[in-house]
Amino acid sequence: MGVLRTLRQPRYAALSVLMLLVASICVLAGTWQITRLEQKISANDALRHNAHQPPAAVADVLPVTGAKRPADHRIQYRLVTATGSFDGSHQVLVRHQSVNGTTGYLVLTPFRTDAGTLLVVRGFVAEDTSGTTPVVPAPPVGRQQIRARVEPGDTKDDRSASLHGTEVETINPREQAVRLGSPVFNGYAELTANQTGIGSLETIPAPDLSNPAGGAVEPQHVAYVIQWYLFAVLALAAPLAMARAESRRDGPERDFDEEPEPPLAPSGELSLADKLADRYGRPVRR
Repeated sequence: MGVLRTLRQPRYAALSVLMLLVASICVLAGTWQITRLEQKISANDALRHNAHQPPAAVADVLPVTGAKRPADHRIQYRLVTATGSFDGSHQVLVRHQSVNGTTGYLVLTPFRTDAGTLLVVRGFVAEDTSGTTPVVPAPPVGRQQIRARVEPGDTKDDRSASLHGTEVETINPREQAVRLGSPVFNGYAELTANQTGIGSLETIPAPDLSNPAGGAVEPQHVAYVIQWYLFAVLALAAPLAMARAESRRDGPERDFDEEPEPPLAPSGELSLADKLADRYGRPVRR
């Protein structure tokens, strides 16, 4: 009864309300992490499925700009094929990119086909230590057949007008379509290994399919769920534990309605009254 009496004190009642609020927030956070886990599993499954699909014609995967594009998780990492020719006169370098821990540029070259122009990342070139724009090899001439991995295009301004030379900040298919004056597929594609279009450029590595969606891995989300629900349990238990500790510190409660036990006889032996009480179970009043 001591713990319950302590919990009824105003300060413990306020603490209990506060901890109930904290526990509710922790439960909400844990439930949100369950949703994030489900989303991560779904995204990873979709991207792995895309990566293992057989190659398809680019026009069957990507629409041109102006048409509705499928959701990113439906097209990213899809392998596509296209037949056409590289347009080296409109080749640009996408700056501030990183491949295998090295900072540099993606070499983006339009690839003109009968169905539209596909923006193709031929490869990667490291940043020059002098800070100048590197010189990259020209693409092969003539009609080519390529195989590439699709990535969603960016919607941010590529800043082509404000950057010097042939550099851009992002791969924006809509802005590229305006400059090229032709229909452009709404996305871009990275050449896979061992193709003539790569030449001396560094090949863009294949995606890591262990966690293709990026961010926290699936077991980490599970740990987050357990962590938040554990926090909720601890928050609810905190007032009870504190009240129990205070109750023990103050010692056992004494029932003041109960008469004290009669003292022992001076000799250390029970008195006659005590013996009678012990035998018949009746309290002895003096």
